Amino acid sequence: MNRPAVGMLPAVVLSCALAWTTAIDAHEDERKEHESGYLISERLRGLLVMDTIVVTAPLMIDPYSLSTDPRQPRLPLPAHDGGSYLKSIPGFTLSRKGGTSGDPELRGLGGSRLNILVGGTTNLGGCGGRMDPPTAYVFPEAYDSIEVLKGPQSVRHGASAAGVVRFERSEPVFDERPLAGYASTTLGSFGRRDVTFEASAGSRAGYGRVIGTWSEQDDYRAGDGRRVHSQYERWSASGVFGWRPDDHTLVEVGLDRSDAEAAYDDRGMDGSSFDRTGVSLRAVRRDLGRYVEEVEAMLYYNHIDHVMDNFTLREPPGMPMVSYPDRRTRGFRLTSELLPADDTQLAFGVDGLDDTHRANRLMGPSAFEFRQVPRNDSIEFRQYGVFSELSRPAGDQGRFTTGLRLDRSRAEVLAEGGLGGAPEGTVDRSGQTSAFARYSHELAAAPVMLYAGVGRAERAADFWERRRDFDLSSEVLTQFDTGLRYAGDRLSGTLALFYGKLDNYILVSVPGEHAVEARNVDATTVGSELDVSYELSDRVGLVTTLAWVRSDNDTDNVPLAQTPPLEGTLGVDYDDGTWSAGGLLRAVARQDRIHPGHGTIYSLDSGETPGFAVLSIYGGYRFSDSIRLTAGIDNLLDRHYAEHIQQGLAELGAEPSRVPEPGRSMWLRLNGRF
Repeated sequence: MNRPAVGMLPAVVLSCALAWTTAIDAHEDERKEHESGYLISERLRGLLVMDTIVVTAPLMIDPYSLSTDPRQPRLPLPAHDGGSYLKSIPGFTLSRKGGTSGDPELRGLGGSRLNILVGGTTNLGGCGGRMDPPTAYVFPEAYDSIEVLKGPQSVRHGASAAGVVRFERSEPVFDERPLAGYASTTLGSFGRRDVTFEASAGSRAGYGRVIGTWSEQDDYRAGDGRRVHSQYERWSASGVFGWRPDDHTLVEVGLDRSDAEAAYDDRGMDGSSFDRTGVSLRAVRRDLGRYVEEVEAMLYYNHIDHVMDNFTLREPPGMPMVSYPDRRTRGFRLTSELLPADDTQLAFGVDGLDDTHRANRLMGPSAFEFRQVPRNDSIEFRQYGVFSELSRPAGDQGRFTTGLRLDRSRAEVLAEGGLGGAPEGTVDRSGQTSAFARYSHELAAAPVMLYAGVGRAERAADFWERRRDFDLSSEVLTQFDTGLRYAGDRLSGTLALFYGKLDNYILVSVPGEHAVEARNVDATTVGSELDVSYELSDRVGLVTTLAWVRSDNDTDNVPLAQTPPLEGTLGVDYDDGTWSAGGLLRAVARQDRIHPGHGTIYSLDSGETPGFAVLSIYGGYRFSDSIRLTAGIDNLLDRHYAEHIQQGLAELGAEPSRVPEPGRSMWLRLNGRF
């Protein structure tokens, strides 16, 4: 792996959930203006992350959406990749493979059911065993915000059954100060070392941002003292350059390079390279007239060069092996934001992508010379979509939002030996329809917002599913969502409830143990999420969250495999403006509703899992408004446990095995803006 030279500094983190609820209360009028989906106002987004010290859990703004700042200190240990960060958000779970690159799922749905967008672009991994999910290439602190929309409540970014996650960079404005920057560094147990640095410069005519990250960790030890094969090293470098020829126009170029290596405890090979190159070009024109608020066009290109082997990060076995897939994704997006009437918003757009996957695999002495042997084409995907969303008032206190999306998908087998049981040259063409409608209502007599919505998300089978069986029907989720948000003086909270029917759900099975490795079944899912924050005083606050989902395989009359168990957290924060402290208790119930040997492209049921509880604590000091020092201990009691959502060795046909979570971990973080 090519590594840039990076220094090391001491470091740490933390942030307070109290300012979160205060911001919601103080700016209720601002929220009403933006009830139209998950387009949260830029002003509110800034308020939600202002002046906080520790975040024990990112809280929802609506029952179906949230926005959080990945640069704000948080508990537990600051995340080094996208999946690790999402795990801290209620409703998300993570499939652990080693020390990094876990696969996230939301409400029991992950993989291609969860849309991951990085800077507005689609970036797909290449490994057939999901060694490199999209979040493996995400460095959270290299972005300004993470926005999550839960459920099929938008059609702007494709069919979103589980939801949409957007890692976004803002457009900096340099009206007074021509220079700005950010830096953080973290030291922790098991050789954990992180560094992030950003320098920005600009004027009213344009700007430039240069962002670098570096993170590494040795093998960690579980609560029982076992050493887990989990070391990693990751780096990224990004440049964003914008030009404003006038006050209403922006042209922006984005460049991203990153690489990594990671040891995996759940399989017989490690990732020796996670090389990514990304380029994007975006043009925005605002205030085009009375009815046209904005027009935006984007072109992008992402290339993933991934290598996995069994000799770089472990003792070479008798038979060296290497597999080296790559993936090239080219895409475009054109959107318009219109204002056809007072307080009415209309958005429409088109998008598309062309995605080509290649791979090769070598064994024996030739494995060490794999770069001299070219890859072979395996499959090509093309997808084009058109969408529209409308949001308008419905009475004095209500708002109605609806959207429709039509997609056209094409998949072609390029592999000489065929793929998923289909011979070379096989083409599958299909159309997908997604839609939603949502009504929200603000009560006049109380600080309460109620909402109800129904959504449909339809998607075609992805690469990981088609490599098991190319001839799979499109999967459809029809889901009813409802919930409420309360924002009082001291008490704030949200409650979300959902019930969904999955037609042609794509169920994956252990290779060799079943007639097929993937098939369509019908399923039902139901669940709820709750978060509540309460200010005991001006300095002390409590935060609690709860996430529960129950899913059934209706075709086989068994539980739907890889459904996460009930999970809850309880956090307490103290902050007097200078000193801060607190703790977070996370409790997870036993999961005995399983379907052994079945699951998803990223995890399979192998057995029941016991419940567990983990306690983490922190303390921090603020040197100034921009410089903070935080220290913490995760898994304070050194509990030995493993998550239910895991791939294990079953995917490779070996005996199932669970990767335990890290034992007691201490960390120190320093971060600041300048």
